[in-house]
Amino acid sequence: MMASAILNRHRLLATTDVDEARERVAGEFCPHVLTPTRRDAALDMLYNSVQCGGDVKLNYLRYGAEVRINPGTFDDFYLVQVPLAGRARVRVGGHVVASDTAHASVGSPSEPVDMVWSADCEQLLVYMRRDAVAALSPDGAEPVFQPMLYLQSPAVRSWLRMVRLAVDEADSGGSILASPHTAGHFAQALIAGLLDAQASSAPEDADACVRMAGSKAVRTALGLMTADAARPWRLQELAVEAGVSPRALQDAFQRELGAPPMQELRRIRLDNVRRELLAGTPSSTSVTDTAARWGLFHLGRFAQHYRDAYGELPSQTLAG
Repeated sequence: MMASAILNRHRLLATTDVDEARERVAGEFCPHVLTPTRRDAALDMLYNSVQCGGDVKLNYLRYGAEVRINPGTFDDFYLVQVPLAGRARVRVGGHVVASDTAHASVGSPSEPVDMVWSADCEQLLVYMRRDAVAALSPDGAEPVFQPMLYLQSPAVRSWLRMVRLAVDEADSGGSILASPHTAGHFAQALIAGLLDAQASSAPEDADACVRMAGSKAVRTALGLMTADAARPWRLQELAVEAGVSPRALQDAFQRELGAPPMQELRRIRLDNVRRELLAGTPSSTSVTDTAARWGLFHLGRFAQHYRDAYGELPSQTLAG
């Protein structure tokens, strides 16, 4: 069931065009790859956004089709993604969050993010500038948040009430966001509230605890594959390192990521290839050599997998 859109006074875009959707969202957040997971998918994108002071933005976003979104690292901002409907599978660094209406995700600037939103996914996105978060951090350092925000934690519920107050003010044309002075102080309260809340947002229900325990093996295997993606990993090796049986690891990956370990290894390798191609030039970089360096030796299959993941051939990426 679709939720009711919020922040409707602050419409930025409604479109069915994938390129237009990607470009508009990139302008507000960061460059990213946006790919519908089905070739026949019909996008029904709606994006609303309002500034809360100079350091926080509140956003409502839906795509109306299942999409994969790969921004790499956020670099300049933190992003809390709170599903209002549907679900998302969000990879933050070596962690995976099965995000739904009880579990939000938190992306930190230095952690690579890759996600899949379900067709019915609608999210409230709280954008916080990197410098502003660091300035309010108790030790002055930039925090790296735990990527799962448990929405039933008392501290998180209190923080969400502040967020919803800001949303209500934006929807009703209230005075909090209209005054730069008040909005600036409110934005600081939102940032400080998250810094306090996330430290106490560990799962408290049995199901969530089981889910996190089950994710430990997946996180271990993902960490190993990410750290040494070119290595010819075998399922047995990963299972031994993760402390589970190969079948248990296979089942955990399928349950949490919707894909087996070797497919996730291929995704990591493809991401590494893409980063090198984006940074390279046709005169200095070879698609074949780059793919082989990351363990992708079958060029025909590599090109097909690459196009499926990023919507273009590797040679097109390199050509810029």
